Order: sequence, then C-alpha cells, then structure tokens
Amino acid sequence: MTKLLKSLKAHSDKAWSVSSHEKLPLLATASSDKTSKIYQLSLEHNFPLVGVLEETHKRSVRSVAFKPQLQSDENEFIDLPALASGSFDSTISIWGIDEPEDLLENEHSEDEDYDEETKNKREVDMLTSPKNEWNLMALIEGHENEIKAVAWNKSGKYLASCSRDKTVWIWETDPETLEEFECISVLSDHEHDIKHIVWHPQYNILASSSYDDTVRLYQQDADDEDWSLVSASDDGTVRVWGSEKPEESSHGNSGLPSSIKHESAEMNWELEQVLPAAHRYAIYSVSWSAKSGRIASAGADGLIVIYKQNESKWEIESSTPSAHGVYEINCVSWCNLSNGTEVLVSAGDDGNINIWEV
Repeated sequence: MTKLLKSLKAHSDKAWSVSSHEKLPLLATASSDKTSKIYQLSLEHNFPLVGVLEETHKRSVRSVAFKPQLQSDENEFIDLPALASGSFDSTISIWGIDEPEDLLENEHSEDEDYDEETKNKREVDMLTSPKNEWNLMALIEGHENEIKAVAWNKSGKYLASCSRDKTVWIWETDPETLEEFECISVLSDHEHDIKHIVWHPQYNILASSSYDDTVRLYQQDADDEDWSLVSASDDGTVRVWGSEKPEESSHGNSGLPSSIKHESAEMNWELEQVLPAAHRYAIYSVSWSAKSGRIASAGADGLIVIYKQNESKWEIESSTPSAHGVYEINCVSWCNLSNGTEVLVSAGDDGNINIWEV
C-alpha cells in the first residue's frame, strides 16, 4: 500500500526532476519556473525548505543531481553538499554552501557529553540547516541545445550531461573543490535526443537512453561482474535486462580523448522480463531501490506502480492512480528520510513534489 506523507507545493510550473543526497537528508527539485529548490527530508520537521536556487538559468531547469559525498580518514576534511542543475538554456550550474561556522567547532569538540553519534547528528543538522546559503560555484557551457539530464559518478570526479543535441558530455573536476570542469569526452552515438543518463552506483559504467529507442552503455574498464538494468518506454512497458561478463572487442576506439573507453568491450545484454502491464500511456520515469529491491514507475497516465520480485518473477505490489491529480508525473525516485525510512518521491506537472510511504 502506498500512502501520501506530504505534498510540497514546490513550484509554480512543471516539476521535472528530483535528487536526494547520498548521505544527508536533502532533496533537490527542478522546474520549468527556472528554479531549483532544496528541502530537508525530515518528517519530524515537516520537510522544511532550506534553499532556493534562482536567477541563474534563462529557461527551465530540467535535471538536478547531488554530488556523492566523499570519504576521508582525515578528521579535518568535511565534504560539503553540492548540486548540479541542467537547464534547457544548455548550461549546467554548480551550487554549494559555505562551511557553517559551528561545524569546525563540532568536529574538534572534546566534550565527553558529545559521543560520536551525537557529533554526527549535529553535523547533519548543520549541513542541512535552513541557515545555510546556497551559492553559485560554477556555470558550465558546451552543449548546443537543451540539457535533459545530469549525473555524477560515484567518486564525484566525473559529471555527465546529455542533451537534445544528441550528445553525452563527460566533465572532469576536482571533487573536493569543484573549481574547474574540463570536458574530456563527447559521446555521439545516439541518432536522436538523449533524454536520460545514469551512472552505476559503484563503478564507472554510464547508461544513456534516447528517443531513438535505444539504451547505450559506456564503461571505463572491463569488469568480471554481472549487471542488471531497468528501462521504461513510451510503449508503456517496464523491462529488466541482465548482462554477462564483457568480452573484449576487436574494434576498440583508442582515439577517444577520454579515460571513458568506448566500445573497448562488448557487453551481452538479454531481456530478462517484461514487467506486468499497468500503464496505459507513456512511462517517463523508473527507479530501482538499492535498499528494498523494488522498482517504481510513473508517467503520462498519472499512475505510480510499485513492483517487487517474488523469486524469479516480478509482480505488481501496489498501484496508485491520480497520484498528482489530473497531472502527468515526470519523475519518481527512492529516497531516505532523516530517520532512515525509505520513501518514494514523485514530481509532477502540477509543480508539486509528493512524498510517499510505501
């Protein structure tokens, strides 16, 4: 059963995309009203607004993505949250906060009353506080047309962007400073607009989907792992794909000026299952939970469908009609609240961000 926990009236126009921070209870949104907003994912505090990113883009903000949090053994190093926003004006903006004044004091506190758990909670509270000011750190230009999606790899070293210009750009940066972004590769294999891109959560494998009805995958190095992928389409289906260990190709493209190898290995992908039919119209978004293993889908029919795997077969766990009233749903994403509870977040043409207990 799916229960609505909160409906955030976030935007005055369509809400296109959402992104949750990997470690912090933060949620970012993107909208046709040319803004991004950042909320604290706290049921206890009623999901307060903590930041408004505006007066930067000239057209719709289409996609947002939080940079993954870096890990360090040095106590002095604290990775502050940072966000990438891709716009129809063909630019990408990078946003971040200044280090809160009380943060360093919290890190070096030797008060016996402050155990490690208390320190971590105080740090999270400071990094997600509405008192923090979100500042524009960089504005990246390069694409010739509308940007449809942005995505960071696991290390935060690579930022990928895709566009209506039929290309995927890979940008390299220092994940600690985010001072400069250098384009190290332009991938132009799709024949039509590229709508979405996503990195593997652990490895440098990038998937892109296009209006040419194909999904393409790029990898940095060959791995011995087997992979799974979920896709959704205008044909109203959700499909799960599986791959085997990649085989070396005889036609490697060594001329690509990038550490992202293109066609250096062939991955054999097979359709494992077409999930049970539920949607009547185009599916715009699909999200696979790393925690529960469930798949969520949504699209033009305003329906949110939750699938679960029962042994080797997928089945429908729940179906929520009119999840955004009469409006289409553009994005669904699994997120974690500040208390660790997993929720599903949806963004719709009504400008609302809905948070669901599943």
